[in-house]
Amino acid sequence: MAKVTNALASYDVSTNREDLADAIYNISPVDTPFISAVPRAKASAVLHEWSTDSIDATNTSNARLEGDALGRAASTSPSRKQNYCQISSRDATVTGTERAVNPAGIDDMMAYQMSKKSLALRKDMEAILLGNQGQVAGDTTTARKLRSFNAWIAGNGSRGASGVDATAATAAATDATAGDVRALTEDMLKDAVKDAFDDGGEPTLVLVGSFNKQKISAFPGRASQQTVVANKTILGAASLYASDFGDLKVVPNRTQRGRDCFVVDPDKVAVAFLRAFEPQELGRVGDAVTRDIVSEYTLEMRHPDAHAIIADLTTA
Repeated sequence: MAKVTNALASYDVSTNREDLADAIYNISPVDTPFISAVPRAKASAVLHEWSTDSIDATNTSNARLEGDALGRAASTSPSRKQNYCQISSRDATVTGTERAVNPAGIDDMMAYQMSKKSLALRKDMEAILLGNQGQVAGDTTTARKLRSFNAWIAGNGSRGASGVDATAATAAATDATAGDVRALTEDMLKDAVKDAFDDGGEPTLVLVGSFNKQKISAFPGRASQQTVVANKTILGAASLYASDFGDLKVVPNRTQRGRDCFVVDPDKVAVAFLRAFEPQELGRVGDAVTRDIVSEYTLEMRHPDAHAIIADLTTA
């Protein structure tokens, strides 16, 4: 076969219009399971405070004589807890010219950039809330930092041999060294759920990284469960773990540290906002516009003992 003589081909024409799809495809994950699962609370100061309380321990010797003079037991008062609001932000700068031209798939480049920045900020917050840091009061040269979920948990769950619970609000937990990380087992998960339940929690959510999500899906206890699935469907994942103390939704979290497994009672924790995703426009410098989006927020740990952590896990 040969090209027809003198037929004008596309290779010969320099004025053909480009074929650029009027859409933009973004593969970056934007899910934030923890922020989406827990309540939102309102903070009214940079130091956010709340109260926790508990009832007296069960007394199996609680029997009185008839006509006995009351001994007048001591009463306990609620405990005040606190966490500092941390400021996190993302910003974008776009020239006046770029806002005037017509890019494919975008009506306004600044609006598009701010949409991306807000999603990135939300992921930053998720990673910070589930990270490992103690609270920092801050000053004129030091940024305030909130006390993260990991640093609140003491006693519930487990850590590697060299891992240590946080000893104060200002301290992070001590991560185990590389030689002390362990493979996640079903016994570890059972123990963590039991710890939270025994202390009064009702956990319903397990957050893990992708590697340990697959570990949970392979737990031996999963094989004994019966699940109705559609024809030609292979059931290979455990998204609901039926524990002795209730069903727990197992959610893979791309944003948290893969070495941590969180057992969460969503009613006993919240994210408190002093300012929630507040857009701001900065003063112009030349022919460009800069905008940022700010969140001032903290972790309101309503009761640490309602949750548990299995820390220092292998991730590969």
